[in-house]
Amino acid sequence: MQYYLVEPEKLKLYCAKIFEGEGVPPDSALEVAEMLVSADIRGVRSHGVARVKPYSARMRDGGADCFAEVSVDRETPVTAVLDANASLGGVASAKAVQMAREKAKASGIGLVAVRRSNHFGMAGHWALKLAGDDMIGFCGSNTYGTMVPPGAKKPGIGNNPFSFAYSGGKYRDICVDMATSVVAAGKALDLTLQGKPVPEGWFLDKDGNPTTDYYKRGMMLPFAGHKGYGIAFIVETLSTFLSGGVLTPAMNPQTNNALPELASHSFGAVRIDAFRDLAGFKADVDTYIDFLKSLPVADESVTVKYPGEIELNAKKKTLSEGISLSETLVDELAGIGQGVGLSEQESAFLRARVQE
Repeated sequence: MQYYLVEPEKLKLYCAKIFEGEGVPPDSALEVAEMLVSADIRGVRSHGVARVKPYSARMRDGGADCFAEVSVDRETPVTAVLDANASLGGVASAKAVQMAREKAKASGIGLVAVRRSNHFGMAGHWALKLAGDDMIGFCGSNTYGTMVPPGAKKPGIGNNPFSFAYSGGKYRDICVDMATSVVAAGKALDLTLQGKPVPEGWFLDKDGNPTTDYYKRGMMLPFAGHKGYGIAFIVETLSTFLSGGVLTPAMNPQTNNALPELASHSFGAVRIDAFRDLAGFKADVDTYIDFLKSLPVADESVTVKYPGEIELNAKKKTLSEGISLSETLVDELAGIGQGVGLSEQESAFLRARVQE
């Protein structure tokens, strides 16, 4: 299959035009486009511009309201609850992140919960925004119940993703970002679309038997058994229970574009200098990572990496060389663009550079 190298900034602006064409206000369209492109920049293809098609379909079919205003339901100096009113998850998340950081700047900590939202993209995108250069950022989201609790025969909780992020002085963009299942479903779909097999131990079929067929999956397994399940429950607590959002049995699957997902999210920011000197914090972070990197390794060709380092290296390479998109995805994006009135000339940049 042919691949193309695409400039990230041009891709972001193009995707924003697509969302504007669907009716999303310009500023919000840009936020959602940045959210998706940032995932591709960091090498997280499952949450990148491959999501433009399902997002557009959800808006056209009524599951996401392009014109919805994200409203503030409750607020204190350090907390807030937002009602997304079925807007795109990226729109509600951008507002929540802004509020959480503003509250943390003023009071040392900010925590914002969101209800009645849709898919909020790559959790690490928001955690890094929350963190900036001066805070610890964290976020999480519930998802439709596709994961089976240990001991159960049917799924009962989502593979609720979460992320924590901050930076040291020398070491930047430290970021833990993961779903609480063995793997995110999007990664399995990405493998399937590339014609690659899905590894064993990721899914069970509807009868509870192991399967390596993405299209026969009935439920996902939590990572590390009860530990992944426990973390998913905590994410549910901070997102759903605090926001007053709907519980898992009342959520709608992402595959039903006619209905809002009704997802709940949580976003937190902690101002580091409310606890200690920022420079001292960063120095300790660097010292600790230096120590980790000094540990002996079994394979001399491998070095110890801190959480987020692989994605940061991918970002540096991508910003230099471009985002690699398959011909199938390029054709898809061009087609969606034409469907909202964009010209072939406006999508020509997608095929400007063939990847060798």
